[in-house]
This record gives sequence, structure tokens and C-alpha cells, in this order.
Amino acid sequence: MEPILFILTGPSGVGKGSVMRRLLDRVERLSKVVTFTTRPPRDAERDGFDYHFVPVPAFLDMVHQGQLYEYEQVYRDHYYGSPLHLFVPGHDALVELDYKGHRKYRSRHADVVSIFLLPPSLDELERRIVARSQVQNLPNRISNATVQLRHAGEYDYVVVNDDLPACVDRVARIIEVERLRRDGRRRLREVMTPPGPTPT
Repeated sequence: MEPILFILTGPSGVGKGSVMRRLLDRVERLSKVVTFTTRPPRDAERDGFDYHFVPVPAFLDMVHQGQLYEYEQVYRDHYYGSPLHLFVPGHDALVELDYKGHRKYRSRHADVVSIFLLPPSLDELERRIVARSQVQNLPNRISNATVQLRHAGEYDYVVVNDDLPACVDRVARIIEVERLRRDGRRRLREVMTPPGPTPT
């Protein structure tokens, strides 16, 4: 069965990490694509699960060796990049990307479902960013959030994260519906495929 790549995008502070962790605990046959970043880990983040945290020289070396499918310098400071290989056998994949990465993966994979997480408001988004950590580049993050929001209309689904459990419920239902859609298409192909010749 062809796996689905579920792409999750949203501005910094919208809660992508919290949503992804709960989805992975809840949804069977769903694996996280661990991307790379040069920023230091935040409290409670785990290397190899939230991100692969690597120094800048090692990241740039991966770029030069062609080990990343796409990468970006975000907020004008840290690099983020995604690996070439995404899928665990028998699992769909969940990856966090910005809108540029979303466009690239759309052109690479036939079965992509994209979900944009929306904050209740920009004021609430700024409050979350400040409450989460002492950020040195808040103006850049707010500016980037505005840019990201302009591209939300390119996504299959837009989900407001005004309440974490409710948001997770909505995204889990999207995954369920898209899996039903895929399975239905597969069954249709099986029904419509003529049987082979009878052996003599």
C-alpha cells in the first residue's frame, strides 16, 4: 500500500511539536520524519525525536554531500533541513515543514496531505512564543509567521489550534479520512483491474 506523507506546517509557537507528539502516541502506523536543525534544543526536546540537533559545519557538510532533500535558513539564524528517506515500512509519515518544503515535497510524492496549523490570533501567537522561551529574535519570528500565514491557502486543511486536545482530535480525524480515501482508491483499482488469463 502506498504510504501517505502528512505535512504539518505553521508559524513558530503555534504548537506543531505538541500536536505531533500527541498524534504519534494516538495514531497507529504513523511515524515521525525527524528533520535536522542547527538551533539548540529547548527544554524537554530530545535529540533524535524532536530533531537531529547538529552544529552548523556538520549541517552544511550534509548539504554539500547531498544528504538533505531540502533545507532553509529560518528566522535569519538557524538552519532546518529534511532527510532524503522518509518512510518506515508499513507506516505513513508525519513531517514538519515550512511552506517552501511543502511545495518541494508536493512535487516529489504523489500521495501528500498537507495541514496548516493556525493560531487563534497573532497576539496569542506572540504570547506563546514569549512564554515558551526567551527568544532573541521575536521580530523575525513574528515576521516569518505573517509570511507563513499568507501561504495557508495552499494547504489541503487549515486547523485552528485554539485548544490542544481539540486540535489533535481534528488532525487525527483528517488522517483517518485520508487513509479511508487511499484504501478506497486501492480497492477500486483492484475491482477494475481485469483478471489475468486462466492457466491452461
